[in-house]
Amino acid sequence: MAGRDQKRGKKGGLPPGKMTSPVYLQKILQEKKLRPRRSLGQHFLIDENILHKIVDAAGLTGDDLVIDIGAGPGALSLLLAEQAAGVIAVEWDAGLAAVLKEQARLRKIDNLAVVTGDVRRLDLAQVSGAHWGAKVSGGEKTGPAVKIVANLPYYLVTPLLFQLLQGQLPLKLLVLMVQFEVAARIVAPPGGKDYGLLSILCQFYTKPRLLFKVSRHVFYPAPRVGSAVVALEPLPAPAVEIQHQEAFWQIVRAAFQKRRKTILNALDGVGDHSKAAWKKKLLARGIAPRRRGETLTLGEFANLSEMFYN
Repeated sequence: MAGRDQKRGKKGGLPPGKMTSPVYLQKILQEKKLRPRRSLGQHFLIDENILHKIVDAAGLTGDDLVIDIGAGPGALSLLLAEQAAGVIAVEWDAGLAAVLKEQARLRKIDNLAVVTGDVRRLDLAQVSGAHWGAKVSGGEKTGPAVKIVANLPYYLVTPLLFQLLQGQLPLKLLVLMVQFEVAARIVAPPGGKDYGLLSILCQFYTKPRLLFKVSRHVFYPAPRVGSAVVALEPLPAPAVEIQHQEAFWQIVRAAFQKRRKTILNALDGVGDHSKAAWKKKLLARGIAPRRRGETLTLGEFANLSEMFYN
C-alpha cells in the first residue's frame, strides 16, 4: 500500500492527506510553488472540528447540489462532495484550482467540478445549469435549489450577497464563514452601529442567523480578525411587500451612503424630490425627519419606497 501511494505521489504530486493539516498543506503549496496571498483573502481553514461544524450546519443530504465559493486548495469542497449529490467549487486562483482538481482525482471523487474564475463575473445560474442541467438555469428560479457553503474571502461578501440574493440561481440555504464584524452586520437589528445596507439586504431576502464564532488561529495564515459562521435561509417572498424593488433599494442606499446625515438630508434630491417634498413624505409616514437611516426598520423603508414609487 505504501509503495503504491509513493508511486502515485510521484506521478501526481503528494498522496492524499488531510487538507486541514498545516504540514500537508504547506507541502502541497511548496510543491506547486504557491503561497497564500492575503490580498485575495487566502486564509485556509486548518481545523477539522470547525470544518465539520460548517458542513453539519448545511444539513446535507445525498440529493443536495452545493456551490463552494473561494474554494482554495479544497478542504471544504472535498468534504462537501462526500455528502452531497454534486459540488461546484469556484476558485479565482488557477494554481489553487489545479491543486483541488488533483486532490479530487487522487481521492477518486467524481461529483466535484472545479471552475476557475472571478465569481463576480460568473453567471452562477448558467454555470450550475452547465454542470447539473437546465433546471437550475434559464432565468427562472425553478427546479432543484442550490446550497451555498463557503469560507468567503472577506472583500467578496457584500457584492457577492447582492449577486446571489438578487440573482436567478434558486437558493435553498447559504452557510457562510465571514469576518465576525460582517456577521454582526448581517444579523444586526435597527438602531445600532452595525445595522446598514448589508443588514437590510440579508433580512429582506432571508432569515439570517449567527451560528458560531471562529478564532483567527484556525487558519493558515492567520488573518488579523476573527470570523463567524452564519446561515441565511431564503424567504419564499421578501420580508416586506413592495411594488418596486428598484425604488426601495434607491432609498435604502441613499439612507446609508452618509450615515451621519439625517434621513431627510440623505434623501434630499433622490428622485429629483426637494427636501421640502421629502419632509412631507416622511411626516405622512410618521417618520421624524431628524432620524438617521440606521434607525428605520424594513417596514418603514418599504412604506417610504411605496410612496416614492406611487
